[in-house]
Amino acid sequence: MDIQVLQNVHSYFIDGKMNMYTYWRKLKDGTFMKDSITFIHAADLHLDSPFVGLKHLPTRLFEKMRESTFLAFSRLITYAINEQVDFVLLAGDLYDEEERSLKAQLKLKKEFERLHEAGIDVYVIHGNHDHMGGKWLDLEWPENVHVFSSKQVEMKVFEKNKIPLAYIYGYSYPSRSVTQNMTQQYMKKDHTSVYHIGMLHGSIEGNNEHDVYFPFTVNELITKDFDYWALGHIHKRQLLHKNNPIIAYPGNIQGRHRKELGEKGFYHVEMNGEDSTASFIPAQEVIWEEVEISINGIGHISELIKKCESHKEQYRQKQHSTCLTIILTGTGNLADSLQFSQTIQDLMEVINEAEGENNYFVWTVKIQNETLQPIGEKHKLASFFTDLHTTVENYQSFDAVIEPLTQHHIYRKYITEFSQEEQMQLLKEAEQLLHRELLQQNDSK
Repeated sequence: MDIQVLQNVHSYFIDGKMNMYTYWRKLKDGTFMKDSITFIHAADLHLDSPFVGLKHLPTRLFEKMRESTFLAFSRLITYAINEQVDFVLLAGDLYDEEERSLKAQLKLKKEFERLHEAGIDVYVIHGNHDHMGGKWLDLEWPENVHVFSSKQVEMKVFEKNKIPLAYIYGYSYPSRSVTQNMTQQYMKKDHTSVYHIGMLHGSIEGNNEHDVYFPFTVNELITKDFDYWALGHIHKRQLLHKNNPIIAYPGNIQGRHRKELGEKGFYHVEMNGEDSTASFIPAQEVIWEEVEISINGIGHISELIKKCESHKEQYRQKQHSTCLTIILTGTGNLADSLQFSQTIQDLMEVINEAEGENNYFVWTVKIQNETLQPIGEKHKLASFFTDLHTTVENYQSFDAVIEPLTQHHIYRKYITEFSQEEQMQLLKEAEQLLHRELLQQNDSK
């Protein structure tokens, strides 16, 4: 027992922080002897993502989008070096496709070499997008890069000054689809004074919003008695368990479409005995946002254009290039004109026409029209529309309504389950369509 352990034990007894039983238990499992460590947890880099849906952007802006995943990852590496972390964990989907582009591999190697020069190790698992069964021109990686096996869950030891500080467990996908629960293979090797960290690329069993790969339950991970679970696959940042252990999805480092809103980045994790913290650090080069703009009180399209431009300038002041979705809401006479797709297209072109001239672009990628024509209180359909809106807001039978469709083999082949967000969007569109059709029929009589 070294002097540091004795000092820790002394301070705990003096401060009255533990009884004799707790002391012996902690001495046995090595808690007192754990040195602090710090690391980066990132996932879903999707390097060289093609951004196919944005090819209509001006060339300069599209090229910035194409480089955004690389720039975000480079920002992560710079942070790791400046903070002098012990190691970096990359929890799957480093590349966007199984046929990893040479450009993406060379960029990745360059960043890994920067970490090597700084004495920082990298631990990598591969997921469903960059599984080990793909085809690519393989490169020779720096010796600080440790890739986990695709045959079984593997344990690798992180050492500092030749002293083991962490056992890191991981598994790389052998093919695109790994659908079995493999958490039973994550087994603590021993109970020495090291941290036990699991890396897993998968999703919670029963999650209907994403393709379910490598399914697990939170309780299964907790019972493994690890200190930290570094997850990947889900692009939304979230803590599934906040402490003892932390179970975390960092999300992806760069949003790629309008459903991946807000800041994107990674976790900076610090562990000191039983105390652990995971701090989110943004890394994105381009941020995706959406804003609701009401037409209430607006009488002319030029007023709406000014209102849209004003909102865009607010995003530009944040000094982030932004891909913006504008959702038009409210009730007014403009709603009649906004129902035409050509009007929406013209509106987008007008508010985007000067974007190539700014250092930080704010490009409107979509205008979503949810406006409604005004209905007077005395209109014979007024009460019906009120009831319709209430029904849509509280609708609970979406699955029952589409059940006949789900029985058709073509539907099952091409359509996946709708997320809650998609269900609400379809219901809103149905409400708007019914609203307009009924008004047109009423006006024609």
